[in-house]
Amino acid sequence: MARQAAKRTGSYKIGITGNICVGKTLVRSILERSGINTLDPAEAVISMLIDNPTRMGVRPIEHLGTEALDSRGRITRKKLISLLYRDIEKRAFMENKLAPYQRDEIKRFLFGPVGSYIRAVESPNLLEEDTRHLYDEIWVVTTSPAHQTQRLMGRECLNQAEARYLIDAQWPQSKKASMGDRVIDNSLDMHETENQVRKALDEINLKVLKVSF
Repeated sequence: MARQAAKRTGSYKIGITGNICVGKTLVRSILERSGINTLDPAEAVISMLIDNPTRMGVRPIEHLGTEALDSRGRITRKKLISLLYRDIEKRAFMENKLAPYQRDEIKRFLFGPVGSYIRAVESPNLLEEDTRHLYDEIWVVTTSPAHQTQRLMGRECLNQAEARYLIDAQWPQSKKASMGDRVIDNSLDMHETENQVRKALDEINLKVLKVSF
């Protein structure tokens, strides 16, 4: 008898989460190279904020000061992200202000008619915000504390104490790992991380794109 693919309604949704500088964007980029549509809602909203802040009802200079602006008084992505990582109060304010726009972007992406069958969203605060109900499974990306600290120091030009302060302000990696459906360990090299991601994709395809006879 000829084989016929079993049909599923809607896309299969993956939420990628984890703490700062553990490798979430790397995992998302591996999925993209595998033909999966992905979204970084924070990046999408930051782009919207930079391009047209009045559309979002936000006057960044009133809340952020001039540190996020260039010499012409325009927001720059690099300065904005750096400022929000360094200043917890300003980050909390902007996250609260921009959260509704991020939620809209996520829902549009996950439930829209256009896109690959499997879709993935990079969402650092997915578990804290309790939005796991939007996804079929949650991937928690982890790495060793030493790697995490070194990456954060290098990326944001921080000293070790500053980096540890930001890391310690988040939930422990072990807590997030226990709440996920899969753990992607990014403690070794990129090749090993890619192997884990591709193995997970193979398992998903077997589960949700299985054939019936």
